[in-house]
Amino acid sequence: MAKLLKSKLSRKIVILTAVLLVLFGITVYKDNKSLVESGAGAALNPVQKVIYSTNKRMESLIDFFLRYEDVKKENEDLLLENIELEAKLRSFESLQEENEKLKEMFSIKNRQDQYDYLGTNVIGRTGGGIITSYIIDKGSDDGLQAGMAVMSQEGIVGQITETAATWSVVETLSSENISIHVTTVEDKMNSGILEGHIGSGQKQMAKISYLPIDSSIKEGDDVVTSGLGRFYPPDFYIGEVVRVEEDKGNLMKTAIVETAVNFNDTRMLFVILPKNMEDVEY
Repeated sequence: MAKLLKSKLSRKIVILTAVLLVLFGITVYKDNKSLVESGAGAALNPVQKVIYSTNKRMESLIDFFLRYEDVKKENEDLLLENIELEAKLRSFESLQEENEKLKEMFSIKNRQDQYDYLGTNVIGRTGGGIITSYIIDKGSDDGLQAGMAVMSQEGIVGQITETAATWSVVETLSSENISIHVTTVEDKMNSGILEGHIGSGQKQMAKISYLPIDSSIKEGDDVVTSGLGRFYPPDFYIGEVVRVEEDKGNLMKTAIVETAVNFNDTRMLFVILPKNMEDVEY
């Protein structure tokens, strides 16, 4: 039925186009026009406008039918993506609500309340095309210490590895010198050590190593800090799992993570500062 409709519409377009060309040939492009012909052209001009307008509408209609399947597929893809995002949001909200209830039940103190955030500016970089570390304009005079976590508005960037009085060195997540204990939002049992990793095309990434072979970690999982470690609050965003590799010989998995932070476009960072070093849990 759809093919028959397209065929009929195509024939109409061809006929209307031929008529339009004849009319323009008579009234516009003819060199020796008589007075009568000119009058006829003037009379036909409104008709030509109507035909032209109708022709355009039919072209749009045909274009719609020809692109109908593509448009339908695009709408379906967008709908599925929206459903997936809503499902993720519901899952996250459910976990958050459950955690809050458990905290109230056992009077557990919120770990994130134990930290402040100090804004700093990036004043230097190392690594050339692959940014492995930054130099920031705050140091030990501001209370900074090696090991403190550093973040941007997108998520965790890395940690401080060296301090001076007025500046500090921050190693990024893609550096092999950094190790962070992480987990996934979808399953807290998917915990492991995140280290730097350089992907294809020298892309800066990270990887979670030594995951058990029966781990449920999968592509699309959201990776966050686990909260283990002196300077890392829990549930701070790291990035998304883009690939899972199996080492069946050693009964382990490795998850490749695309970090949320664009290391080449970072200008301002925030150091996560414990309010009281004695209160920070290990």
